[in-house]
Amino acid sequence: MNPLFLLSATPESRGILNLDMQNFIDGIPNLLNFILLAILLTWLLYKPVKKVLQARADRVEGDMKDAAQNKATAAELKTQYEQKVKDIEVERAAILEEARKLASENRDKILETAKADAAEVKSRAERDIATEKEQLKGAVHQAIIDISTDMAAKLISATIDKTAHDKLFSEAMTELEATTAFAESATA
Repeated sequence: MNPLFLLSATPESRGILNLDMQNFIDGIPNLLNFILLAILLTWLLYKPVKKVLQARADRVEGDMKDAAQNKATAAELKTQYEQKVKDIEVERAAILEEARKLASENRDKILETAKADAAEVKSRAERDIATEKEQLKGAVHQAIIDISTDMAAKLISATIDKTAHDKLFSEAMTELEATTAFAESATA
């Protein structure tokens, strides 16, 4: 069969589409049904689906705004945290510096106190030594006098008589009094 045969317009055959007035009029109710069905489906399905999609879009947009706001809040909190860390670091440095100053001042005070105590101990020791020297001088002086007196007494008793003995005793006493007066003036 020839394909052109099917397309040819014969009175018995009108072609594939068969478009004549009667078919067109018969197709109008179908077209109206299709339009009504499209409107009904639009009203029943499209608008609710559009509302759901719009609500979802609004929720996503709100979530994005919240996320942006949370991000801004987080950035602000991070800035505050970093500032607080810097402030704490500055405060720590100030506290350490103050502690160093106090430690230095305490060390200086302790050293001054120790020096003053050492000077007082040294001064007391020097006074004690001077007192001991004076007492030792007095004791040595007294011992020399006692030994000299004993020796002189032994020597005199062996060599001189009673009158000479009294004369020597008087001279020795005078010298002893002069020596004692000299020693007292030297210590005063």
